[in-house]
Amino acid sequence: MVLILAAWLVLTANWPLWLMLGHLDGYSGSTSWLAAIFGPLAFAGLTLLLSFSAWPRGMKAVWMLVMVLAAAGQYFMLGYGTVIDKSMVLNVFQTDLHESADLFNPRLIAELLLVAGVPGLWLAQVPVVRDGVWRNLARTLGLMLASLAVMAAVVLPSYRELAPLVRNNMSLRFMLNPANSVLAVLDAKVKPLFKHPKPFVSITAGAALGPSYVQAASAAGAGKTPLFVLVVGETGRGDHYALNGYGRDTNPELARLPVLSWHQARSCGTNTLASVPCMFSHLGKSGFESRSADYDNLLDVLQAAGLGVIWVDNQAGCKGVCERVPNFSTADRAETPAGRTLCSEGECLDEILLDGLDERIAQLPSEQRRHGVVVVLHEMGSHGPAYFRRSSPETKAFKPECTTNALADCAHEQLVNVYDNSIRYNDHVLARTIAWLQQHEGQHDVGMLYLSDHGESLGEYGIYLHGLPYAMAPEEQKHIAFIDWPGTLAARTHVDAACLGRTLDAPVTHDNLYHTVLGLMDVRSPTYRPALDAFGACRKAA
Repeated sequence: MVLILAAWLVLTANWPLWLMLGHLDGYSGSTSWLAAIFGPLAFAGLTLLLSFSAWPRGMKAVWMLVMVLAAAGQYFMLGYGTVIDKSMVLNVFQTDLHESADLFNPRLIAELLLVAGVPGLWLAQVPVVRDGVWRNLARTLGLMLASLAVMAAVVLPSYRELAPLVRNNMSLRFMLNPANSVLAVLDAKVKPLFKHPKPFVSITAGAALGPSYVQAASAAGAGKTPLFVLVVGETGRGDHYALNGYGRDTNPELARLPVLSWHQARSCGTNTLASVPCMFSHLGKSGFESRSADYDNLLDVLQAAGLGVIWVDNQAGCKGVCERVPNFSTADRAETPAGRTLCSEGECLDEILLDGLDERIAQLPSEQRRHGVVVVLHEMGSHGPAYFRRSSPETKAFKPECTTNALADCAHEQLVNVYDNSIRYNDHVLARTIAWLQQHEGQHDVGMLYLSDHGESLGEYGIYLHGLPYAMAPEEQKHIAFIDWPGTLAARTHVDAACLGRTLDAPVTHDNLYHTVLGLMDVRSPTYRPALDAFGACRKAA
């Protein structure tokens, strides 16, 4: 049964691997030679995987689950050009029901019926013969050893050619289906059970409000408190923003406002789960990924200094960032007048983030509001594959749109159109956020900063969506939008907006967010690093 199932998976569930063999970087030899190498390797590897569960009791259910994983994995690898690794599995567990529903379509059902349904019917009919424990153990060990022997016999004579081939095509490591899914699940969900949790280290000690708060408080009752909005975008490619030189008018409203857009901004990760905690950390990308402890984040430090902080979410959660500050979901606004216009089928357009925002702020303790408020808005943004749901009818300027979540079925022009419409809608949301802030200029010094969490692939190199391992991800998944509206808040901390305008070609990353916000809000902390403050070079001495 193991041998038959392994052969079935090699033939029906590994087309992404076979198709990739014809397009490997740095290889101009025979595809037949590659097939002769990877065919036996795949068969032996899957035989080894299935052998671990080759026991009479429960094996049919386990193997059916493996078949379903194989079918789903192949669908996403073929349909979106993605790979299945630990980060992708963590994304799956973090994704909510509405995001998951966007991924289902008839092609996925057909894949499941073919790859999992056919062997499932066969498995249901095969009688199980129960041998003794020792005989079963000996047979299973023999099968495992034979699999290892085949793998060694294939790899060792070809190692000189295979080693550079794999190094130049790192995604090959994630292409054996469903071994990739099984190993990724073990790495993401089982391996942590055998590890000690990281210790928690607080970094809020020493956080304090700077001199600007004292000056405002002493201004004969006329001093203003800061009101700052940080918008965390979703899947916003920097090269599709007209503010960054894109050839289409995707920013008609922001173009009329005094905003600043950095052209060379890069993300910390290629998916929300990796990027959002990293961008709010004081450690930077390399330090965050190699950390031996967990720490407070930017929101904790702002709150500890005395500011009011809230997180409003229109997505699948804050990935732990907002655990210790007041946080809200837009789901509670679905039945308001605005919600009935902006929400349908359990999802809301991002304008809903502004609905009732004043009431949410009013729930903060008065002492915190007296010092100032930081609002984080977490958008649905341009999250795919159902891009057609991410824009309002008024902002669908580019047509025809791709109106399916099977992106490979759409012409590239349609896919770009529907994605650009989502960027154009985000332009409208940001402009509305600025208008909301301007309504509060009488009582507050106001400002806004927008950063996307990562970019997106739109069919380049046959890849769609996002989430590839950072080392092999294309630039489209890392280049993000980084936009500032200085408002009146920048002047409060002596930032020269004209000077900032001369830095827009300088490279910036998510590493800059923590230190830039602390500097902008005039919050003192031992963790603040002036060199990473993107506005620091344009701040005049107080």
